[in-house]
Amino acid sequence: MNPFGQKIESLRKEKNVTSAEAAKALGIPQSRLRELEKGVRVPTEGQVARMKEYFGSNAGELESLIKH
Repeated sequence: MNPFGQKIESLRKEKNVTSAEAAKALGIPQSRLRELEKGVRVPTEGQVARMKEYFGSNAGELESLIKH
């Protein structure tokens, strides 16, 4: 798992939601969210924006954790 994946998994758990619930709220398949959490995929700018909105102020540093 990479730092970005660890952070979104941590934010999801802090919000006390399942990956299915978070994925639905973010408008992505659950499998995509799990891939992001595992570091298999890099999120799009739109996905990061939706994560920041969904997870709130605790998600402010998400962009800095993405490795391209």
